[in-house]
Formats: sequence, structure tokens, C-alpha cells
Amino acid sequence: MLLTNRLFTRQPPSREAKSLYIFCEGAKREVQYFRYFREMDSRINIEVYQLKPGENNSPIGLLNIAKSCVIPTKENPAPKYRFQENDEVWIILDIDPDKAGSRKPQIRKVKAFCKENKDWQVLQSNPCFEVWLYYHLYKDRPEFEGDDKCANWKQFVGTAIKGGFHSSRHPIFIQDAINNAKENFDSENNEPKKGCTEIFILGKSIITILKNKIEKVLKEIEE
Repeated sequence: MLLTNRLFTRQPPSREAKSLYIFCEGAKREVQYFRYFREMDSRINIEVYQLKPGENNSPIGLLNIAKSCVIPTKENPAPKYRFQENDEVWIILDIDPDKAGSRKPQIRKVKAFCKENKDWQVLQSNPCFEVWLYYHLYKDRPEFEGDDKCANWKQFVGTAIKGGFHSSRHPIFIQDAINNAKENFDSENNEPKKGCTEIFILGKSIITILKNKIEKVLKEIEE
């Protein structure tokens, strides 16, 4: 059986309803992954920003996009998203270094902004988003040649998971990913170590509302 979100029935809104506004460096994989959860339950609204071709997806570029989409200003009184109490903004970044060495200073600025603004968080994966995908199906932190490079991680995950990671069904194992990523998490100088990811923190925010529904579907599939 395909583990799609079509197995879920939506519930009416409640006081615990919230919106998550997610901004990622990737224009495809990350967007597909988080959109899996959008139609599961009306109590959680997940908006994943779709980067436009040529749009600046550097850490500072992504922060500026998020600010323009969420924060009303005199010049932009009606931003794309209507941020309300209980809502959250999440910025997802890779650690994969650039040749100019400009990422770390930018990431520090993004972190400083999020620290000063309630309900804004920045999360990192070392070296990229595929680390988070890997933990949906595996418990142990892997080590392989070139595991500090994003391109190698993409290839590794595509091989380690039979048929590759499918955003139409594998996100159902988000609770496993949370547990595995948290168990293997380690940091140095305020950054995740190689093969580690902070995205389990966002996962916990998503699962707060969806946990019972996901567990019910997994049980039905096992039976």
C-alpha cells in the first residue's frame, strides 16, 4: 500500500490550530517533503515557500524572503502570509560550504535575527537536507567517503533507500526520523556535526498535532 496522505481524514479547526511557514534552500526536494503533511489535518497549516528561478537562496537571501513574506511593513503592508499568534517560521539551511566562504557569517546573522524574534527558528543539516531523509529509515549515523559533501549525500541516500526516498510515502515515518535524528545528534561550535541534523525540532512541532493520526495509519498498514 502506498503510504500517502490520502489515508488521512481532516478534522475541524481547534484552539491548537497553527500555521508553519517553512523556507528552504532547495526548490524541489524540501518542498515536496513538507507538502506531504499539508492535507492531513485542518488544525495545522503548512506553507512551504516555493523558490522562483534565480531567486536568492543564500542564508541571508532566504531570511530576506521570509521577512518579506511574513512581516508587514509600510512598503509591504500585506505580506504573502498572515502571521498570527501560535504560528511559527522555520528557516532550513545546509552546512555544505561555498567556495567564497560566505555561508558561516550569513548563518550567524540569520541565527541572530531568529533569536531576537519569537516563533522564528533556523535549523541546519550537515551537510544537507538528505541527512534528515536518511533517518526516516535508518537508526545509526552513517560514515562514508565524502560524507561532508551534499552531492555525495544525495547519492548515498538514493542508494541506501531502495528506490530512493519518495516524498509521496516515506514522510509517514517522521516519528522514526525524529527519534533517530535526535539520538544521533551532536554539535560543535553551535553547528550540527557531520551526519547530524536539527530538523527533528521542526518534526516535533509537526507531530504535536499529527501524532495520533500517523500512528493510527501505520497500525492499519501493519495489519
